[in-house]
Amino acid sequence: MGTIQDFYKSTRPNTVGALISLLRGNTPPQDRWDRGEPASWAASLPALADELHSAGLDSSWVALEYSPHQAGRRRADAVLMGAGRDGRPCYLVVELKQWAQASWDVAREQVTGTGAGYETPRHPFDQAFAYAQFIRNYTSGMHDEDQVTIAAAAFLHNATEGSIETLRTAGHDRSAGTFSGDSTGRRRFRERLHALLDPGRDGTAAKDRLMEAHYQQGPALLDAAARIFSDPDRYPLTDQQYEIFAHIQNAVSDAMSVSADRNQAVIVVKGGPGTGKTWIAMHLLGANAHAHRQVAYATNSGSLRSALQKSANFRSIFDGRPAHELITSARTYWDNARWHNPLDLLIVDEAQRLEEYTVRRAQNNPRELQERLEAQQITQIFELKKSAKVLVLFIDEDQAATYRDHVTIDEAERVAHRTGATFEIFELNEQHRSGGSEAYEAWVDALLGGTPTVWHDEDNFTVRVAESPQELERLTIDGDAGSARLLAGFCWEWSTPQFPVTIEDVPHDISIDGWHKRWNLRQPVDGFPRDTAWAHNPRGAEQVGSIFTAQGFEFDRCGVIIGPDLVWSAEAERMTVDMGASRYKKLVSLHRRDPAAADRVRNQYRVLLTRAMQGVVLYSTDPDTREMLESIVNPFEG
Repeated sequence: MGTIQDFYKSTRPNTVGALISLLRGNTPPQDRWDRGEPASWAASLPALADELHSAGLDSSWVALEYSPHQAGRRRADAVLMGAGRDGRPCYLVVELKQWAQASWDVAREQVTGTGAGYETPRHPFDQAFAYAQFIRNYTSGMHDEDQVTIAAAAFLHNATEGSIETLRTAGHDRSAGTFSGDSTGRRRFRERLHALLDPGRDGTAAKDRLMEAHYQQGPALLDAAARIFSDPDRYPLTDQQYEIFAHIQNAVSDAMSVSADRNQAVIVVKGGPGTGKTWIAMHLLGANAHAHRQVAYATNSGSLRSALQKSANFRSIFDGRPAHELITSARTYWDNARWHNPLDLLIVDEAQRLEEYTVRRAQNNPRELQERLEAQQITQIFELKKSAKVLVLFIDEDQAATYRDHVTIDEAERVAHRTGATFEIFELNEQHRSGGSEAYEAWVDALLGGTPTVWHDEDNFTVRVAESPQELERLTIDGDAGSARLLAGFCWEWSTPQFPVTIEDVPHDISIDGWHKRWNLRQPVDGFPRDTAWAHNPRGAEQVGSIFTAQGFEFDRCGVIIGPDLVWSAEAERMTVDMGASRYKKLVSLHRRDPAAADRVRNQYRVLLTRAMQGVVLYSTDPDTREMLESIVNPFEG
């Protein structure tokens, strides 16, 4: 078996009995452990093993440092695997702490007085519960609560019941699931173990079920949005996401306090596709609405806004407002009557899509109004900041893709200084889309903006190159229209018949070598959805989505058509933009004034290529580009 350090470092689980034997015979002196994690395990592992042995669970299995899908880089300290008294697989996630004491700050919802070096430490039971929910929501074979038991516990083996009393009174679940290391706490922990696991049953089947399980996406963001309002713990944040969430909550509390030094803040949260920006935004909206704070969510993405409004729980009323009314357009904050009674918190998603100036009427502002806005620098982001004490901007500058997209982090900082607000930046770098593959994100960046590199499939994410659009559709949809979509660069005209009666009245906009498809519709026809419902209506799979409808959404699989606006140049050894092939007329016009607008085309494809959770299929209309892609995607190495 080796040493405890070997046991700790192993990614394979072992039986509790094997762990007990190892601890009895091979416990190394403390000074043989490196500082940091192994040192903490030298103290925590024997304490846990003692309780498991006292509970008679030697036939159960334990996995240390287990990394659930979607938990980012964080790992659960221990996952106990066995069988319940009804024979069902049972898993207990245990968070181990060496804290001798700790207190719970009810107002700020955070732990204090531990001596740990965290700014906003979560309740240890909440940490364990979050890992348990990640296992439940993102692991195959774990979704059905009637078939599999998944529970959580926090074991503070150096503490007494008295020294963590407030942790144990911070709500029913936290009380029942938090255990100290004195005689009372250990007795309660053993009672919890006995209630969950049957000492007489072998835990091998449960171990095999979890260890052999693969990633399986839980409910999509839109399906979960309503549940976040009523039950945010059901869809937890990762530790990195929670730290940002907690910091923003503290900023809102400070903004509402009459004794605070400053009560205005602009907080920027930057992160690439799939890092969880919208997920955090939904948690912030739900938490502050339930706290009866004045809060709203705003975005200039009409498709995302419409989908979220429809998914929000219409029966939830916050201060007399239906939940869906909290989801707004970022173009609606120009009325300065709002500025005299600002919101406590305004959450802006896809903030790179904010425009320079809000168009208040029709397609353009009257000249006199526009001149006044420019003279006074009443920009759209200024309007948003004046409408809230705390403005939170979720942004990815590399997703600025339309001719209107204007706001940058530098612009946000200027507005903060102008309005006397504090300014902070946080960065999300965990990947929760593309099968959690940071390598794929780097591959996309190299393909679009640098020297393309070779891609090899990973366990949780695949890339294919199709030889024809027909093959692209077959590989992508594969009989599952609900979780797959076709996407394309804006290289084909988008027809808009005024009064279509049947789907046959709508022409096929996209035609490639005998393959014909329609862009997503501007209005519903014959049971086919309009653009705002395209992402979540199964019949949307029969239409092709664009940058306007895909941004902000995710699907199991995506088929991406790379049009003639982005082609491989052997001479330049990189992908080059041909703006003459684009049918995005307003971006073409912007490009005439500002050649740097060509980067918006690269950003469009960056968005399209990063919508998939499990795999993407690529097809280029340009033969040379297709040949290049085939040479770098899963090349044969004989």
